[in-house]
Amino acid sequence: MKVRDLMQAIFRASAPAFPDAGSCDVLHAGDPEAEVRAIAVCFMADMGVLRKAAEIGANLVITHEPTFFSSREDTSWLRGNPVYELKKKFIEENGITVWRFHDHMHAARPDLIYAGWERLLGWESYARSGGHARLYRLPETTVAELCEAFKRKLGMPCVRLIGDPGMKCRDIGVLVGGGSLGLGDELMPAKTMAEESLDVLVCGEIVEWTTCAFVRDAAFLGLNKAMIILGHNRTEECGMQYLPEWLSPLVGDIPVEHISSGEPVSYI
Repeated sequence: MKVRDLMQAIFRASAPAFPDAGSCDVLHAGDPEAEVRAIAVCFMADMGVLRKAAEIGANLVITHEPTFFSSREDTSWLRGNPVYELKKKFIEENGITVWRFHDHMHAARPDLIYAGWERLLGWESYARSGGHARLYRLPETTVAELCEAFKRKLGMPCVRLIGDPGMKCRDIGVLVGGGSLGLGDELMPAKTMAEESLDVLVCGEIVEWTTCAFVRDAAFLGLNKAMIILGHNRTEECGMQYLPEWLSPLVGDIPVEHISSGEPVSYI
């Protein structure tokens, strides 16, 4: 199977009605006519992931996020920059093709990132209908217990919390990745908390002076609101962990392996 053929098969299986024009699901490097020998899937094709992909003989890397540091892979400003040039050289010397699977992945029904999130956390039976955020009604727990579950399941040494760790909660909203930035509508995350009567909003990335400030003031006022901030990487990696299983019917006996991008920051 060639890279181009696999891309088209994935488009048809995930979100066939999603328009290809304008999508960020494009090749970042390599040859669309290359025969696929082995596949690595990842949240982001950073150098750690690329080195591991080369070690296992994967010549196709399917990444969820950009490879060259911008959402539309604008490399014009990077010409001659050693970070870009050395990374590009490594990809070329190891015969790796890098393809981004993002828009179609989120446009699938169900959204394949949230599908992986729910499987990892065991939350499939708790999902309820909602608008922008994915909503869950859990058995009553505390914010601290939620935080511990995320640390354990997502491999995090710590999480960021706004609110009372001892607060009891049931109604949870999740905005993975950059969804909690409210791109295009900075009011959306806080409005979602209010309109859906959420106890806790679980976020990827945040803006500190929007929803973060809203929840912080709610906590100061003694209201039953909290926010758990996990980061873009940790909230979407779980979808990529699930992807090899989803890909299996499309790729036959071509091996597929998930390579974790890992916690992107250190805590000191």
